[in-house]
Amino acid sequence: MNSIGWQICGVLIGVSFLIIAIFVAKTLNSAQKVLDRADRLIDFNEKNIQDILDNVASISDSIELVTNSIFKLTGIFGLIFGGLRSRKKK
Repeated sequence: MNSIGWQICGVLIGVSFLIIAIFVAKTLNSAQKVLDRADRLIDFNEKNIQDILDNVASISDSIELVTNSIFKLTGIFGLIFGGLRSRKKK
């Protein structure tokens, strides 16, 4: 009776391993299909993606220009109002 138990246990372990292997294979197959679709989408929309990246780069350049201008203006206002404050203290 003891050897039959071991044989049943071996068969159950083998079947469970087979089920897990099939599940992993299907999961990898699905992942491969998703990657293929994403690759096709990127290839199809490559020009649009490049345009978007160029627009983002120009926006960041514009933001840098605006922030530099604001820093210059605040420096000028600081000099003007700082000079007025120092005159009032005297």
